[in-house]
Amino acid sequence: MSVSSYYEHGLLGQKSDLLCDLFRQIFSDVPKEDVENVIMRFADRSNSERGAMWLVGSDTFLVEQCGHYLIQGSEYLMALAAHLGRSPSGEDYRFRLRQYGIPTILEVDIPVKLVPGAQQVEVAKMILSEWGQLATRRALPFGDTPPCYVVRQDIPPECVHDHYHPERIIDPHRGHRPYVNALLSCEVCC
Repeated sequence: MSVSSYYEHGLLGQKSDLLCDLFRQIFSDVPKEDVENVIMRFADRSNSERGAMWLVGSDTFLVEQCGHYLIQGSEYLMALAAHLGRSPSGEDYRFRLRQYGIPTILEVDIPVKLVPGAQQVEVAKMILSEWGQLATRRALPFGDTPPCYVVRQDIPPECVHDHYHPERIIDPHRGHRPYVNALLSCEVCC
């Protein structure tokens, strides 16, 4: 998927059948039986995650803690590739996903009506806690995990405001070493 598609179509919820078709294309050199067996093992997950997308409220957190999503893309594709295992030559199939796409951070204004009520309450609690800590000048050691959202509806293109391609991404799949992104621009970048 190109970056321009986000500006044209918005963010679309997970469509497992399309992801499985892409998986078959990417791993067309792997025995078909192995690919189909892995897809079948994930049939329940594909149904429960249909239409969902996961968003995190901090680009820094994504780059420094969850960089594998930027580098390798879809968690669903990564899970399929991980369960496919390694090639006879020792290739970790997850890393093949790095050949597709450009690591991209999107700035998205999520319409509140798309965020489930329980997640809205959790964010409100985080904001109140932060405000209280600032007001009393007594920071509590709760950690730096930003709000995360599971949205089960497409987000329209007018909610996508900007994007960029981070140059250095911490790579948890390579011992937390920095991954240097060679693709710092795309067809949409000025």
